[in-house]
Parts: sequence; structure tokens; C-alpha cells
Amino acid sequence: MDRFNPHMLALARDVRGLTQPELAPLIPIAQGTLSKYETGVKEPPDEFADAAGRALGFPPSFFYQPDRPYGFPPFHYRKRKKLSAKALGRIVAEMNIRRMHIRKMLPSFPLPTNRFIPEIDRDEYGASRKGRLDIEDVARAVREHWMVPSGPIENLMALLEDNGGIVIPCDFGTDLLDAMSQRIDGMPVLFFVNTHSPSDRLRYTLAHELAHMVLHTISLQDDAAMEDEADEFAGAFLMPADEVRHHLRKFDLRQLANMKGYWKVSMAAIAVRADRLKLITPYQSRMFWMEMSRLGYRTREPNEPAPERPTFLDKVVRHLVTTLGYTREDVAKLLDLLPVEFDRMYGPRTSSFPEIKSATHLRVVK
Repeated sequence: MDRFNPHMLALARDVRGLTQPELAPLIPIAQGTLSKYETGVKEPPDEFADAAGRALGFPPSFFYQPDRPYGFPPFHYRKRKKLSAKALGRIVAEMNIRRMHIRKMLPSFPLPTNRFIPEIDRDEYGASRKGRLDIEDVARAVREHWMVPSGPIENLMALLEDNGGIVIPCDFGTDLLDAMSQRIDGMPVLFFVNTHSPSDRLRYTLAHELAHMVLHTISLQDDAAMEDEADEFAGAFLMPADEVRHHLRKFDLRQLANMKGYWKVSMAAIAVRADRLKLITPYQSRMFWMEMSRLGYRTREPNEPAPERPTFLDKVVRHLVTTLGYTREDVAKLLDLLPVEFDRMYGPRTSSFPEIKSATHLRVVK
């Protein structure tokens, strides 16, 4: 039998938003003993996995998975100071668990091999142009590499998934975090998105995360420089300069509202793009943000574009069900989940996934 994995105990506790003092009486066990099990100082008895599983809502097998959690690079922790350590720990734990699920499901799914999200070696890329790395040029090159037509990107999530990424909807339990991304050897690039984020803001944040995956996985810079580059890339990728300039000959809320419907990004993102391209004056920028604050649009703007839905995991689940004949219990066992937890994460209440019936076999409703 596999050894008890203390990392999985910590993940299970974090994803439930519990501290050690809060979890210990639920098992029940002394906190000192729990701490020793979680840190690997002491090997727990076999019955501990059953007790911990009942308290945390996981099958005992969850704690014996031979895997380890991954952290996230520093650029992912921008503007996270308002998030408590417990809230951030829960988010990171859920993303690790989702990554483990994908790793288990992918061997049974035929992956295309001719699509990928590129990585830029900034030294080589910059040296070939004998100057500073041109972010606008990088964004243009990625669009050309993926053969994106001119104009707005119709569906950014579909574009990412068509080119080797996987978009994973998660309930972050907060509106302080829209998306995070992760590139790990041997796996597709993963984009974790907050299901509660406004669709206009989420598109920009996804393009921002794409920038980090393209620009900052081979070499890191200081946080401010990486954030500035990612913002510049996101604007250039979603709103190419040559195409957006003529739209910004007039700059007011009415014009930006019209542009929002066309480019499918927030008015705030359009204003930032206009400022970066030096198409507006500092006075125009200042007045715009004052008006946005007065109207209450800094938090959430009106007239959001239709939300985009990821489809890759839907296809994987459908393949397991319809092609390989997995039952609901089979898939839950594969993912080391209780069936009720599988339903929560991949069942009928998750709009991206096929409807899961409570009968013996999964049934896909088209």
C-alpha cells in the first residue's frame, strides 16, 4: 500500500478553509499529533485516514496519492495583500487538487500535439532585434502564430484551449482574484478562472495570465516590471494598436461603451490602452477615472459581454463517460473524490460539464 502523504492532508485542510486548531477536534485528535502527521514527523495509523476523510469530505485514498503541491511564481501574488492567508491557501489548494485531477484524466484522452503556448526567451528574442523586448511585437507574433484574424478575439477561452491550454473554472470564494495560471513540465498550461469574475474583466485578466506564461516562465524580473509587461501584452493582444487607434479618435464614456461592445473588454481596459498608446492626455485620463468613480463603475461596469465557457474538461469527462464507459463512481474513484464532491466540482451545477444523473451510469444529456 502507498504511504500516507502528509502533503495531501495539508491540501485537504486548506481547501476546506480550516486551520489545524479547527480541524483537530473534528477528527478528533490532539493538535500536536495532527501537526506531526501533517509535517511528516510521525506516520499516522491506518485508521487516521478514515477519520480525517470523514472530517474533511474525502475518501481515505485521497491521503495516499503520491503527488505533491506546487506553489506559484511571485507574479501571481500581485495585489493579493487584501487576501487572508487562509483564503489564499484555500485557493491554491483547490488549484493543486484540480491539477491532480487533470493529470489523472489526461492519459485517457487523445491530446492534439501540434498546438502549444509559446515561451519567449527574452534574451534571445530581444537580442535578435538589438534592443528592448518589444511587448507589442510579441503580442502581435502570438496572434500571427495562432492565425488570429484581425479585430476582436471572439472567444478568448476557446482560443487558449485550441492552442494547448486548459481553462478550469473555480469558485475562489472572493472577488479579489480573477485568474491564475501555471506551467508545469509534462502538462498543458493551466488557467484557473474565478467563476464570479465579471466577463469583461476576466478576458483581460486571462490575456494578462497568458502574458506571464509567454514572457515570464523562462526568466523572472522584478514584480513591477512583470506586471507592466503583462498589462501591455494583454492590451496589445486583445486590442492591436493599428486596429484600435481609429476607434479612439473620440474619447468619452459613450464612445468607450460602444468600443466595449465591440472589443469585449472593460471601458477601464480601453482607457488604459488609450493611455499607453498616448492617444489621450493626462487630463483626459484623470477626468475619465473620476467619472468612473462617480458612477460606481470602478468595481463593476454595466453591459458585460456574454460570459465565455471553457469546454476542454467537458470533453474529457464526456470521453470518459461515453467512450470509455466510466460510471459516476468510477470517475469519482479515479479522482480520489467522494461522489458528492465529484458532483459539486464536475456535475450538473457546474454549467461547463455534462449533466450527471444519480443512476449507476453517467448519462450525458445533449
